[in-house]
Amino acid sequence: MRLAIKTSFWWYLASITILSLGVVVSALQFPGGFDWFYIVASALASRRDNPAGYIWYASAFGLSMALLLPYTSALVKDFGNTNSAASRFAIVALRTGLVCGILLGIEGLIVPDLSRWIPKGHEILGISSFLGLYMGILVLLFPAIRHRKVYALPAVLVAISVLAIGVTQLVLYLEQRGTGWINTEWREMGIPFWLSYAFWQWMAIGSLIAGLGLLSLIHNEETDT
Repeated sequence: MRLAIKTSFWWYLASITILSLGVVVSALQFPGGFDWFYIVASALASRRDNPAGYIWYASAFGLSMALLLPYTSALVKDFGNTNSAASRFAIVALRTGLVCGILLGIEGLIVPDLSRWIPKGHEILGISSFLGLYMGILVLLFPAIRHRKVYALPAVLVAISVLAIGVTQLVLYLEQRGTGWINTEWREMGIPFWLSYAFWQWMAIGSLIAGLGLLSLIHNEETDT
C-alpha cells in the first residue's frame, strides 16, 4: 500500500507541474499580455485568441488530467474500498471530471470550434469537468472532516469558490446584461475584478489543485493509521 501512496503522490506532482508549466508558457505568448483577472482560462487554449501559445495550454491541460487518472485509482484503495454509495459516487464523479478535462485538451488541439458541431459543446465539457471534480473532492473530504477538524477549512474554501462563481455571474446577468463577454474591456467599464468570471475561474482552478492535494495528504494519513 505504501508503494501506491508514493505513486499517487508522484502522479499528482507530475500533473500539477505539467499544468503549471503549460499555463505559464502559454500566458507568456498571449498577444498583448495575459490579464489573469479579466481573461478566462479557455482563452489560453484558443487558436484565435492565442495563436502562438494555445498548443502549450491545451496539451498541458489534457495531459495533466490524464496523469490524474492513476492518481484517482490509488484513492479508490482507501476511499472507495467500502460499500458506501457516497464513496462510489465520488470516485465516478472524479473520473468523469478528468475524462471531460482530457476531452477539453483534445478539443483545444484538434477541434477549432466544437460548438459549431455540438451546440454549447465546449461549455458542456467545461462545466462537467468542474462539477465532477468538485463533487468528487467534496464528497471524499466530508468523512475526513468528521474525524479531523483540520480538513474543514480547506473544504470550506473549495465550496466557497463554487458559490462565488455562481453568485457573481448571477449578479452580472441580472444587473449588467449589456456588458458583453468577459475581456479586458471590463476593466475600462469599471467592473471590479471580483465580479469577473475569469477571476473566480482561476480561483476555482486553484481550489481544485488544493483539494486534490489535500486528498493526497488524507490518502497518506489514512493508510499509515
